[in-house]
Amino acid sequence: MGWFSRDVLVTFIDDATGAAFATTKMLPDDLPESFEIETTLHLGEADWSVVHAEPRTRGEYTKSGALTLRLLKIEKIGAEAISFSQLDITERFDDNQGLGKDEWISTMPLSLTIADPKSAGLPSPDADSDEVYRVASKLSALRESIPIPDDGVYCPICHIANVDLGRLRTPCPKCGRELLKFGWT
Repeated sequence: MGWFSRDVLVTFIDDATGAAFATTKMLPDDLPESFEIETTLHLGEADWSVVHAEPRTRGEYTKSGALTLRLLKIEKIGAEAISFSQLDITERFDDNQGLGKDEWISTMPLSLTIADPKSAGLPSPDADSDEVYRVASKLSALRESIPIPDDGVYCPICHIANVDLGRLRTPCPKCGRELLKFGWT
């Protein structure tokens, strides 16, 4: 057998408890080249995020014949279990990066992305604009009570957002309703 075909003894440690929960032998080629970037593993019925790997590269764990992975179980919850502080989202996180104070970006209603929006405190997708704005205003008032860096403004009726928090409660350039507080992340 050659040097690169030797099995590596992999020890899995639950980072939440510090306890080892499994060990197995694996071929080096069945493991990532490196754990220097964020890595997720699917073990059994769960996804785990690699918090730390020792050693970090295939060359190192192949040579030593051992690899220890500290893993954190990725907990998934349904969107219905989340409390929201606004009614719209953008397509991606950090869509605000690079936007100027006079630039607007399209948003989309969260209620279109959730199976049962009412259970999450969101108006139904067919709610009229007065109901949507009423709920959005209450959520904005809550969000306004908390200083959150990099928040901007949006209109939950026209589905547009802007990075300039100084526009808060000024008229929407499209419909004239007061702009509400908007979080980008």
